[in-house]
Amino acid sequence: MIFEWLKNKVPVAVYVKKRMNDEILIVCAETLSMYYLNTTAAFFFNWADGKSTVGDIKEKFLQKYDVDEQELEKDFVDMIRDLQWKQILILE
Repeated sequence: MIFEWLKNKVPVAVYVKKRMNDEILIVCAETLSMYYLNTTAAFFFNWADGKSTVGDIKEKFLQKYDVDEQELEKDFVDMIRDLQWKQILILE
């Protein structure tokens, strides 16, 4: 499974500016594009500090929200791909 490969990777947020408006995180990447992230992506992005692994962030999310673990893993994989494609997240 892809999540098993991702869980030990360390995500790093790459942005010029970010700000919180209620539960929506606004991110301006180096391309000066603006992205509005949903609650799950905003939570993940805030923990993409270059220290926490994807697995660590998943555990923090599970502690805060009542969600199905397998569904969360699938959502994380899709979200990470999207954030990488937008060039606002890298994995180390």
